[in-house]
Amino acid sequence: GDVHGDVEAMLGCLRIAKMVNEAGDWIGGTSHFVQLGDIMDRGDNEKSCVDWLFHLKRQAAAAGGAVHILIGNHEVMNVDMDFRYVTPGSWEGWADQKKSGTLMVNIADSVASLGYPAYMKERVSAFRPGGTTSKLLSHMPCVVQIGDSVFVHGGLRIKHVEYGLEKLNRETAAWLEGAPRFKAAEKPSCLDQQDSPVWARLYSVPKPKRSSGEELDEVLRRMNAKRMVVGHTPQLRGINAFVTETGAEVWRCDTGMSSGMMSGPLECLEVLADGTVHVLTVDGVVPADVRSGDVDDKEMMDVCDVDTGLCTPTPEDLELLNLTQQGGVVEKGTVVGPERIPLSLSAAETAEVARLIGVDDKSLAIQPRLTFILEQLIADAISRQDKTLTKKTVKDMLRMVVGRKAVEDEREHINKEVERIIQADVKSLVGSKAQK
Repeated sequence: GDVHGDVEAMLGCLRIAKMVNEAGDWIGGTSHFVQLGDIMDRGDNEKSCVDWLFHLKRQAAAAGGAVHILIGNHEVMNVDMDFRYVTPGSWEGWADQKKSGTLMVNIADSVASLGYPAYMKERVSAFRPGGTTSKLLSHMPCVVQIGDSVFVHGGLRIKHVEYGLEKLNRETAAWLEGAPRFKAAEKPSCLDQQDSPVWARLYSVPKPKRSSGEELDEVLRRMNAKRMVVGHTPQLRGINAFVTETGAEVWRCDTGMSSGMMSGPLECLEVLADGTVHVLTVDGVVPADVRSGDVDDKEMMDVCDVDTGLCTPTPEDLELLNLTQQGGVVEKGTVVGPERIPLSLSAAETAEVARLIGVDDKSLAIQPRLTFILEQLIADAISRQDKTLTKKTVKDMLRMVVGRKAVEDEREHINKEVERIIQADVKSLVGSKAQK
């Protein structure tokens, strides 16, 4: 699961799985070990984690085994210069100790770090596409399939399979590798989408929707696989599986083990050659059926419902909504420093929620009801010239008015309506509000 800069937790898991000895060297023989991404952010020892994993990759290959290190959303964020989750002790130590011998490469490093504070320059130069660390990340695929198991950080949808998973891996690697070999390579657009392979959470909520289960069935059928293995979304019950009516499985392996998350249990998923699945813990081996199915799912809380900062918002949710002019459009907000996302609504937003509860018409069907509330919410934001409103804040406010389930079920409708309303004539929208 997700490492998030905690090298001791990572090595603890590897020892539980008998992949490394006490010194941290490979003893896994011909086994395959998969790390599901999100090595970066939230902890001070990211570089040690990366270096150790690639050290093990070389050792495993020499022994006839393999280490597969996947890319997660936090790796993508760092290459995008989104450093909100970088801890104070993680800014330095990224400088390449080797002399490149190429003046143009050194110039590129300097240009990439222009405009950033001095303490950020090493990290900016290392993580920019074509930087030393970004080139290392280019060896981390988005998706890998081993036998009848598919591994990905967030989750795969049918559209990703249709796009081509090897194509996605190649394009992502080229973007990360950068110049001079792939000077013109662009970031695959799907990596920023809410349901991209590194951001998707549809299979990781305690009780996935029926439609999600049906999509999982189809994805695995097309890939001739039995199970998908994901990280990304912390699981309060430890590693566990959602199993569809047809028997397809998705194993959710992010236990929040990093001290930068919630210091969750050290656990690993073991898939044997004959298809037997176990969960390996510090207390021993747990059979798959103990962690599968609907046991206690209805009572399990989704950590992403509680605004603790444990679940990283997608780039789309952090877009600043331009409400200051007619025909306002959505524009991306850029946050490059270690600032944290506010964990609560502002006083003005809290007051707005109270007003929306008062005008909410519960007799309407859910989509017209949400549209009416959104029009009121955005009109009020325009009136007070709010320059900090994001889609995440809009959804947080909606949850307090109509409830979590309605917001999650109607996420696509909400996103479309927010953009439709903002792109409409905002002056007439404010005028119509004033007449009510």
